[in-house]
Amino acid sequence: MVAFEVAPSLSRVGARKDGERLASEIAAARVKDPTKRKQLEEPLYGEVDYELRLLDGDARAGGVVYDGRMLAEVLMRMIGEAGLGVAHVVLTDRLVSTFSQEDLRHHLRTVVLGFPSIVSIPGIVEAPAKPRSYYVKKQAMEMMGASQLEMERLKEQFRGSFVDYGDPAMIEVLKGLLLQAVMFHLTLRPFCGNRTCRLFNAHWQEELLASQVAPDGVCSTHRSQLRMLSKKPFLRW
Repeated sequence: MVAFEVAPSLSRVGARKDGERLASEIAAARVKDPTKRKQLEEPLYGEVDYELRLLDGDARAGGVVYDGRMLAEVLMRMIGEAGLGVAHVVLTDRLVSTFSQEDLRHHLRTVVLGFPSIVSIPGIVEAPAKPRSYYVKKQAMEMMGASQLEMERLKEQFRGSFVDYGDPAMIEVLKGLLLQAVMFHLTLRPFCGNRTCRLFNAHWQEELLASQVAPDGVCSTHRSQLRMLSKKPFLRW
């Protein structure tokens, strides 16, 4: 049998005695140059202090991107190898990215699958691309010096075509990302080519909504697989 649990968010581990070391490791995972696979610069004192305050709950995350692979390594050291039998999923309010071989740069992600898997809450909004027409209008309005109110009205015009902060669809998307993390842990094959299946790996907001908010849930193939896994979980690596 395989047990499942959701690991605590990073903001709840500030009570650790080695908080400063942990803060330094997390600060070292910051993506300062998106064109570099690894970020080799030593974190600055202010960066470490900021991460420590985040861990203690005295600050809010925002505007900083972290290398998802490096962050997962930090978390794995906390969990220990003995925890590999458990599907650890970390939900975080931090933006995470991974390096793409296609264009040799970091890209924001909704989920970074691994041991543990990391789900980025703001990544649901920021990572998948919005409709092209939205970016065209947004760029034109910015060039004309549009106000913040006008930019919000632009979002209203595209309501329903992408997930925004405070959107009820966020919960449904989150369910699908958690399912992908669990499937990765069990089979190492978390994705589906069916665009209406919750296991579809969406790169556009429209795809994200079609796969996670549509009433179909998972496809028939993965529905059968999940039914089998619910009766007798196993690892197929």
